Amino acid sequence: MKKLLATLLLFTFLNKSFAQVNLYGGVEDAYRQFMLQSHSQINKQILTDFLGVGGDKRFESSQWLQGGATNNFDVTIAGDYLFNYDFLGHELHAKWKDTNIVVNTSYVKRFFLVKDGRTHSFVKSPAVDAGGKYFFESLAFDEETNDSAKIQLLKLRTIKQKKVDKNSYLANYSGDYNDEYDNSIEYYVVMPDKTFTKVKLNKKSLTGALGKYKDRSQTYFKQIDQVNEETAGGLIRYLNAE
Repeated sequence: MKKLLATLLLFTFLNKSFAQVNLYGGVEDAYRQFMLQSHSQINKQILTDFLGVGGDKRFESSQWLQGGATNNFDVTIAGDYLFNYDFLGHELHAKWKDTNIVVNTSYVKRFFLVKDGRTHSFVKSPAVDAGGKYFFESLAFDEETNDSAKIQLLKLRTIKQKKVDKNSYLANYSGDYNDEYDNSIEYYVVMPDKTFTKVKLNKKSLTGALGKYKDRSQTYFKQIDQVNEETAGGLIRYLNAE
């Protein structure tokens, strides 16, 4: 393990000018081994989709997605890898050829998933979650700075699983014996000084959380009719472009 970590550190040092790299050959294999060793729960079967384990009620998607994951040494794997994220277990699933794994997210700094042509970037937020249990979707992710010294608008999705009662009349009548998943969504504005505020996606809540940016926020809101994740993310990009 020490030899492997040293190899990854050396590779990062030699390639630190690159924000993202696709790894092939020996380095790809070394990183894959690093991921495999980082978690004991290796899937024994090839998981072709996620429909049988909750689908998009539990995961980001019912199918494997293109994406990439960046480790704590700022090395990113992408390209030949497929990913999906489990909002119930807060686990990142990765697939490489015929191998599925559940990645130990202690070794992952951030990751992205491409769904319906849109890139969804997920980051940790020590300000909101000091324990590092959760990944938050950054709704205005800055690829050049990785959100460093920027205002962030973070989305936290968590899930509670309700086991189906197979003896209930409703389950027997409908023939539906699948578990239910209750989704909860929270939004946070995190300022460059790492103070944060839990917000709702409306003009009043967002403007109140943005403090000294209130006037510019109001100017932006005059240009839009509806506040949603896309337009709220647009607000943060507008403010960060100052």
